[in-house]
Amino acid sequence: MVRQGKNQRKDGECFELTFNAVWPSADSFRTMPKPLTEREHPMAQDDHVFHAGERTVQARAEVSDDWLERAASFVRPEMPQQHRDFFENLPMLFLGLLDPAGRPWCVPVFGPPGYASSPSPSTLELQRAPTLSDELRLDLTPGASVGVVGVDLSNRRRNRMNGRVRYARGDAITIAVDQSFGNCPQYIQTRSLAPARDEPSAAAGRRSSLYEPAVRRLVESADTFFIASRAAGSLKGGSAGVDASHRGGRPGFLGINEDGSLSFPDFSGNRFFNTLGNIESDGRIGLFVPDFETGEAIILTGRATIDWSPGRVEAFAGAERVVDVVPEEIWHATATLPVTATLAEQWPALDDTGTWDEVRLAALNTDGYRRFQIASKRRESDTITSFYLTPADGGPIEPHVPGQFLPIRLQGNDGSILRSYTISQGPNGRDYRLTVKREEYGLASRLLHDRFKDGDIIEVASPAGDFVLDDSTQPIVMLSGGVGITPMMAMLDGLVAALRAGAPRREVYFIHATQNSASRAFRSELEAIVRQHDWLHLFTAYSAPEPGDRLGQTHDTEARLGMGVLAKFLPFDGYQFYLCGPEGFMRALYTGLRDMGIDRSHIHYEFFGAGELDEPEETGSVVELPTRATVTFARSEIQAEWTAQSGTLLETAEAAGLRPFHNCRSGKCGTCAVRLLSGAVHYTRKPLVSPADDHVLTCCAVPMDERVEIDI
Repeated sequence: MVRQGKNQRKDGECFELTFNAVWPSADSFRTMPKPLTEREHPMAQDDHVFHAGERTVQARAEVSDDWLERAASFVRPEMPQQHRDFFENLPMLFLGLLDPAGRPWCVPVFGPPGYASSPSPSTLELQRAPTLSDELRLDLTPGASVGVVGVDLSNRRRNRMNGRVRYARGDAITIAVDQSFGNCPQYIQTRSLAPARDEPSAAAGRRSSLYEPAVRRLVESADTFFIASRAAGSLKGGSAGVDASHRGGRPGFLGINEDGSLSFPDFSGNRFFNTLGNIESDGRIGLFVPDFETGEAIILTGRATIDWSPGRVEAFAGAERVVDVVPEEIWHATATLPVTATLAEQWPALDDTGTWDEVRLAALNTDGYRRFQIASKRRESDTITSFYLTPADGGPIEPHVPGQFLPIRLQGNDGSILRSYTISQGPNGRDYRLTVKREEYGLASRLLHDRFKDGDIIEVASPAGDFVLDDSTQPIVMLSGGVGITPMMAMLDGLVAALRAGAPRREVYFIHATQNSASRAFRSELEAIVRQHDWLHLFTAYSAPEPGDRLGQTHDTEARLGMGVLAKFLPFDGYQFYLCGPEGFMRALYTGLRDMGIDRSHIHYEFFGAGELDEPEETGSVVELPTRATVTFARSEIQAEWTAQSGTLLETAEAAGLRPFHNCRSGKCGTCAVRLLSGAVHYTRKPLVSPADDHVLTCCAVPMDERVEIDI
């Protein structure tokens, strides 16, 4: 009889309780390998389930004696039946083994069904040798310590076993069990596995470096890795032996530092601290970093240390310390997994856990802005120019979602000028492309076009904005006018990248309106994409064609883009519509789409005017605002009285003599977002940009409490 339950404490610690009663058959006695003697059994030698290094870390982490007493009961000297069944049915296991120098390596072992079996609770038999065991000269001699971890990627179940090699002959290995225990499912990403190959390809590996682009890409995009560690001194097996474990996080949680070392956050877990205890005891570790989609992996051995300082873990919710690894030997291996797998679901708590790139970016920001330089300028039309911006500090570039905009700060003759411009290409990790139309009375646009040149500095904030593609599979209609083409180019770029990564294709109708060929931006770029992808349908309307323009060659119609033109070109059924352009252009199309019965949830737009395209909604509720309120600007140490005549928090701050950041004044750009320290606010109009948690948009917020404090 087997009864199993999962338990998770309120503080995030989790553990597994298993009650097992198995009556072995007469046949099982005949097939059992000779059991370990009392002298051989490490748990009989040592009064503690945990060795000295583990107990040191447990004490440092303030693990209570009561918890340790209960934790010791979760560790068994042999495998319960469900662990035996679990190991036998997995397509692969991960082993921690030592090389002749005593360095741990973490490697998978896999084979056709039946490659792993457990003839008795104290034995695990493998009919295949671990990956690269010969190349890495892994110790499989009788008595050698070995750690085993198995993870079912389809359901997050995880079990571990530590033992010693009983004997090895050819590819057959028998492992005698010293310790068996389960782990909770935290930080395991579920994956959909392709059918396992009956005869997996033999792994091939070569020595490599973290500075190779392919290696760096795999490491920095990993959301999972496996780690082998060892205790110090003469290994006795069990706890005082070799261990194998699993780590998971957001892609980017395993970071490469400038000096070639690695770092990863250590999240709250079952409080056994097997891995950290081994690092405290010895420090030598091995990592196996897989790419589940290609079957390749990075395998390395090195030395690890634990950083207990609180500052480095702040960006990783749930993490309690950081582990730093200095690699000593790195291998890039292919065909290391018997199956390929696609991500099905991340561990739900990962959204706020941060990445090392985010940590580096936060350190580079000064008052919310970073210095970028103009790498190049490219003229797109008679009035439109693209500016390619790269980090002047040499740091990483903050990723954006196609369609978002970039707040920038320019230094002009009269001080700082704040604007926001759409990023007109998808994320590439190298640069941002801002495409700006020169407006006759536009202070910032004239400054960019007329004075700024290659090498000049522009300060940029974090990308923002909610005008991004939906996640449905419906066809897309992009309707742009003039420079409103910029977010559509970024979205199209993102769709092409997603298709290359295996996303399903979506039909796209790219419909652009402009005066003529002289004012048309991105013509050659668009036509090149059309030639490569049959799902992209390009339609162009010229309202004032030039003599050299040819209907049917340079453009498809000679008229302003309206519903009559669209009705001839596009069947209105089951589409997601995206609008961006001049106000009159957008209002006419929005009204026409709504009149044709298109639901407002299927119409998305980027609009920086003072009004809204949406019809007012009847909420059925009335918000009661105070007649007076005290607004505290914490950073400036200024207080101001607010009344209904004071306007928004932004206007209240300006009336108090402050000059907070802002741009659109209508909740469209996010530039005015500040932290709300206390009190509550109400938005007089619904902003199109959602500020970060604990932040408010001052340009459209008013006090809802009699006392409000904001970080200005």
